[in-house]
Amino acid sequence: MKLSLLIPTVPATVEQAVPFARYVAHDSQLSRLWQGQSYGLEPAATFAYLAGAGYPVPAGTCVLVTPLRHPAQAALEARTVAAVTGQPAVMGYGPGSRAAQMARLGAAYDRPVDAAAEFIRATRSCLAQRWDPPDSGSGGSGGSGGPGYFHPGGALPPVAHPRVRLGLGVLRPAMARAAGEVADAAITWLAPAGYIRDTILPEVARGAEAAGRPRPSVIAAVPVAVSRPGRNPVELAHLSAGGHLVLPHYADMLARAGVDVPANDPAAAARALISGGGFLYGSPSAIAAGLAGYAAAGVDEVIINLTGVHSWYGTDETLLDLNDILAATVSAHG
Repeated sequence: MKLSLLIPTVPATVEQAVPFARYVAHDSQLSRLWQGQSYGLEPAATFAYLAGAGYPVPAGTCVLVTPLRHPAQAALEARTVAAVTGQPAVMGYGPGSRAAQMARLGAAYDRPVDAAAEFIRATRSCLAQRWDPPDSGSGGSGGSGGPGYFHPGGALPPVAHPRVRLGLGVLRPAMARAAGEVADAAITWLAPAGYIRDTILPEVARGAEAAGRPRPSVIAAVPVAVSRPGRNPVELAHLSAGGHLVLPHYADMLARAGVDVPANDPAAAARALISGGGFLYGSPSAIAAGLAGYAAAGVDEVIINLTGVHSWYGTDETLLDLNDILAATVSAHG
């Protein structure tokens, strides 16, 4: 299983991302630098800056919300990231919450899974990438003759660039099947390892089999924090995931995983996330063991998410946690 790193903040300046790009550039254990959706600086521009600053590390996004962009713009951004870094890129997309859809589009998608799958197909068309099988409209995730959320408008003029892999943000079974049908990667967020093993992976495989194509890779973003004197795990879990725990689609996913996250009790929701394995807290060796659990569940890549630590303690403490976790991972492997 590969290990990667999420930029643990939404950068207000591009310089804030530099320490994490530098770490990835110099640590052979980390395969990619990821960024989530930003309503400040565009992630593609941040990665371009990092490449120009001397850190052209492999990049990924998990996940950018489709109401903010047209597939042609997404394709342009994606191939720009690959071209400026000189590295294959993984660009993940998802429909976002109903509130985000309403705010940007004036109405929510009536069929979010179809909209997300159609977005992936349209972006791939703009990139002029072939996928297996050709789009026949089969399956339940929005092929030709679907609702018509996105019109790609044809391929962009060709530009040489490393491969772009298109990912789909996955929480629940229907989106997992759609990822199996159309995406190069299924990207989870806050999902416990057991839920990925028992629910997400089988549905991704089922979608791929129905479409007659290989199973996409499964990538899990996992929030973590090392136990240290004075730290409060509930506060760190809330800082890392509190904004997601109040969203209905995340609460539903966690309920399916056996984790009850009451929207009206943030502390109880954070405690439930910890006890349910959606937030890893403990010694570096305990966290390394927890990450190994994702490998055992069949996950191909884990994105280490230290957002809570960064929010409370800053960059130096974040990199200390990362260093200790990676050292424990090496030690666990002998």
